[in-house]
Amino acid sequence: MVNTAYKIKDVVDRSGFSAATLRYYEEIGILPPSTRTPAGYRLYDDHSLDRLAFVTRAKQLGCSLDEIVDLAAAWEGGTCGPVQDRLRSVVSDKLSSAQHQIAELNTLITELRAAATELGGHRPSGACDDLCGCTSASPPVRSVPSASEPTPQRVILSAKPIACTLGADVAAPAETIPVVHELFGAPS
Repeated sequence: MVNTAYKIKDVVDRSGFSAATLRYYEEIGILPPSTRTPAGYRLYDDHSLDRLAFVTRAKQLGCSLDEIVDLAAAWEGGTCGPVQDRLRSVVSDKLSSAQHQIAELNTLITELRAAATELGGHRPSGACDDLCGCTSASPPVRSVPSASEPTPQRVILSAKPIACTLGADVAAPAETIPVVHELFGAPS
């Protein structure tokens, strides 16, 4: 294999990394120290280009610079097996993290959809109130049977507790008590 010497401009053109990035990678150990011309210009070889291709792949897989430094050290050994083992471990961790992030994003999507629906509902004519959804989440929505209708209807239960003057032996379960908010508005 013929090993060609490339000036930094050539490596920039071939690798897609900037000259500043190449110098930084050399400084932190991702690239080995380059040789220099008598005039002090950096010279890179085919091995450096191969290593940069490896770095590009590691970046595509979401590896951090610290992980790339570690992987580049393993890559320097010249044997693919240990590099694959390390990279597989890093990728496996990234996969678990991505799946966790997807679950969190799905939860966020569900919450955002619910908020969008809530914000399209109650619109007070004046200032925001406890039910408009602008300053806090709306109270929970429950199906409660109405005294006049045998089928359940959607009612908004107040987040504020309602005091009951009936004794425990007389009081009906909360879900069977008609909610008057929809008829008369929420208590102020």
